[in-house]
Amino acid sequence: MSEADRIFDELANTLSRWGLDEIPFTESASSLDLSQLREVFTGRTQELREVLTLFQGRERKRILVYGWVGIGKTAFILEVLSVLQRKAKDTLATYISLPSETDLATAALIALARRMEDDEWAQHQLNLMGLRPKKRPVQKTGKSKAGISSTGIEAEETTVPVTSPRFPALSFEDLLERALKKYSRVVIAIDDLDKQDPARVRELLRNDQGLLKSGAWFMLTGHPSGLTRDILTSNLGLFDLAIELKQLDQDTTYRMLVNYLNSARPKNARCDFDDPSAVQPFTLETARTLCERSDGVPRWLNRLGSYVLLKAATVHADLVTDNVFRQGLEYAAHQLRGQRGLTAEDYYVLDLVLEKRTLSDATVTLTDLERLKAKEFSEILPILEKLVQFDLLRRLPSEQAAEYEPTPLLIGKTEQKEDKAD
Repeated sequence: MSEADRIFDELANTLSRWGLDEIPFTESASSLDLSQLREVFTGRTQELREVLTLFQGRERKRILVYGWVGIGKTAFILEVLSVLQRKAKDTLATYISLPSETDLATAALIALARRMEDDEWAQHQLNLMGLRPKKRPVQKTGKSKAGISSTGIEAEETTVPVTSPRFPALSFEDLLERALKKYSRVVIAIDDLDKQDPARVRELLRNDQGLLKSGAWFMLTGHPSGLTRDILTSNLGLFDLAIELKQLDQDTTYRMLVNYLNSARPKNARCDFDDPSAVQPFTLETARTLCERSDGVPRWLNRLGSYVLLKAATVHADLVTDNVFRQGLEYAAHQLRGQRGLTAEDYYVLDLVLEKRTLSDATVTLTDLERLKAKEFSEILPILEKLVQFDLLRRLPSEQAAEYEPTPLLIGKTEQKEDKAD
């Protein structure tokens, strides 16, 4: 047996002792299929009720789901779309994560065309944008065989050349009209506006407000800063309903942890929430610690849970004890700091926040800014927001000023000193 085979078998045996088929945590709900999402989705009862109530009416609506990074916006809209696909008659539900440098009209056109697999014109639109259609459109030209007059016409096929649509909003309207002949309702979900610069999001909303008021239902997700509180959004009346997703309470977070672990167990081995073995290989204590550390943010629960179990598997632990959990925290901090795409400036800003615990215009010094070749705090905001996307920092929910602190996924210098002292 090779060394690689031996290591693989050891890891598989560890998972088997835990009663798991695999490590179940995932950083993004978009990587789950609909059946997996139904197994792990937890809470948000009131928010679901508000949104799904709208779908009982005929008039199309525009819905905004907003909240901080990692709060579960993607999982929420995918859960809504899953219910619509299974239970709403004559409804075509589509989803797309907003591509970088793409306007809302183009994103909506792509999302709708991908779901209309049997519509030749829809597939032609995908082909025009260089995207893979279900069936590659071809155009036929007639060519007469030599020496033969009116008979024997030979059809020559050539691939349609790739070009971008000149008027994506109009192309979307044409495609929507075709879709509404077959379906009574078309729902377009455009995710991840919070991964765009806030100024660009405002520009997108301004430019495509006509699209949002078309005959389709729209669900958008975004960041509360620079989007929902912006006067442009409220004055233009772009949304009929704005739902804010907040941090989950600890009991709901615990139920989510159990759901994730159960999703990786054989169906006959799944446990009820009140069964202490439901959180194995975590102990009840480390399971609660994981939930508290995640602070009600689903993505943090997933990332930290994954890192802890990966470390536990490496050391062949039968249970995630306090000591193993601490090793998992150190492993998580190391992995997060080692993510690709971080620059020397990013690390300097990160260490600055770790040192100060909270960084804002009030706590940053001129020396700090000079080190970054900046004159004002606003100049380093793009770096801070980048670190938020990397789950290294979080922006505090303050309406007065931008304040940032480390996420609970990181072990700060103060915490490290306390561990050494112990």
